[in-house]
Amino acid sequence: MVMMTFGVLPQILKTLLNVDLYLSYLVGLPTIVAVLVSGGVGRCLRTRTGLYWTAFGCWMLLAIPFSSWPGGSFGPSVNYWKINLVMMFITGGMLIEWGDIRKLLYVLAGAGVLDLIATGLLKDNSTDRFGLTAAMTISNPNDYAAHMVLMLPFLLWVVLSGKVILRVAALVCMGMGLYLILATSSRGALLALGVDALVFMLLGTGRQRLAVLLLGPTVAVVLVACVPAASLRRLGEVFTGSATSTEAIEARGSSEARQYLLTTAIKYTFEHPIFGVGPFQFASFEGGHEHVTGSHGYWHDTHNSYLQVSSECGIPALLLFAGGIGSTLLLMFKTYRRARHRPDCQDIRVAIFCIILAMTGFTVAITFLSMAYHFYLPTMAGLAIGIWSAAQRELEARDEILLAKAA
Repeated sequence: MVMMTFGVLPQILKTLLNVDLYLSYLVGLPTIVAVLVSGGVGRCLRTRTGLYWTAFGCWMLLAIPFSSWPGGSFGPSVNYWKINLVMMFITGGMLIEWGDIRKLLYVLAGAGVLDLIATGLLKDNSTDRFGLTAAMTISNPNDYAAHMVLMLPFLLWVVLSGKVILRVAALVCMGMGLYLILATSSRGALLALGVDALVFMLLGTGRQRLAVLLLGPTVAVVLVACVPAASLRRLGEVFTGSATSTEAIEARGSSEARQYLLTTAIKYTFEHPIFGVGPFQFASFEGGHEHVTGSHGYWHDTHNSYLQVSSECGIPALLLFAGGIGSTLLLMFKTYRRARHRPDCQDIRVAIFCIILAMTGFTVAITFLSMAYHFYLPTMAGLAIGIWSAAQRELEARDEILLAKAA
């Protein structure tokens, strides 16, 4: 289920074969049954992280009757529970032992490779800015960049923990992923990579920091030399404030539109502080109530996941959303601190280190995207819940081994 979701496998096959194989139903339904039978739902709800995300989903449902268009909010809100929030219970409920965590990390790394393969099969060659031709959830360049920002740290885990041949393959895939992120010209993803680099330097070992300092400049030079000039020009001219090229002028126009949507989302948040304008209704509400283009607004989403939540579901939903993200990171940091200084637990430290990188970069990237209701954050919350449970068992088992050796 995780491979299909993060590797967008059903969408790839549907695009290539022009037929829906209903893989999500074939795999998803048995998976949900297994979660229910094994008590996975209860294990998730016994954690603060699980309660935050469940409460967020409940508040979304509670906001439907107060929506500007209840009928338009109902279907997507129900689908959020069925398709996206359920991923927290799947990952958090089914990860029991530390071996399960390792398997899932390999699966996520494999999904990242599958995403790279999809780019070769479905690349949009009509523009210099990288994107996919198919109508997929990651076909938009910015969405694809944020997706890859999340996936690359799982490939990094293979580089740091796998066998030699897997390390080399994962390292090559990481290079391809970084190239594609830059080729999208996504400013949010570039900022996310910068934050990830800072987190790497803060949490990494001395050897890892030295490797970044020695190899980083060489990798940067190679990437800059390979990335299309138009993509680099779009990034550079926007950040420096100039807009002389067509790409930069378009990017400047995009920035101005996003600034308008940002201020409008803030306005709606304070005008409708409890339940917002309705789940999934910002675009339609803005389009019908503002006069930006002729007699109507832009009809666009917020381009900010946090304001997407606050403007559509209210400030209480934003607090629950932020609490879910914060508690997810806190749960991983707690386990990270326990394993960090133990020589016999470096595999646990490395795994959590890479997951923290994935989570941190993604939460920065979605500051510029409307991805609040996607499957990413609930899945990462479930992964944190599973890691907390599995790592406690593993640490206790290793303590017993050390005590036995000492005796």
